Amino acid sequence: MNLNKISANDIAVSGLKAQRTRMNIIANNIANVETTRTPEGGVFQRQMVLLRGDEIKPGANPERLGVRVKDVIRDTSPPRMVFDPQHPDANEEGMVAYPNINTAVEMVNLISAQRAYEANIAVITSGRQMKQRALEILQQ
Repeated sequence: MNLNKISANDIAVSGLKAQRTRMNIIANNIANVETTRTPEGGVFQRQMVLLRGDEIKPGANPERLGVRVKDVIRDTSPPRMVFDPQHPDANEEGMVAYPNINTAVEMVNLISAQRAYEANIAVITSGRQMKQRALEILQQ
């Protein structure tokens, strides 16, 4: 495998794209924490991002290295039931189904995505600094 074809910059950019998708999904979950009715019917279901990565190994396609969003899936855990007989979506027993979203968990996931995003930016910045330093050395 020719390692010269592998670009750390491209790999880091794939990480930026994946983490941005992850942050968008987390933001959507937090925004819908109180959504009891969706256009499809029923309560909003929490979404999660599945990431897929390829290892650097002989025969690997350099353009496919990094991380990709494989899928966005719905969390099928049961909704959170709250007693509120005045709510328009309350059932006969006065219980309202709210999304199965825990904002503390979402915030932890958001911080994790933010840290990964920052790490990928650090990779890109370090790569640029290395190239700049190499050019300075060659000019001497």
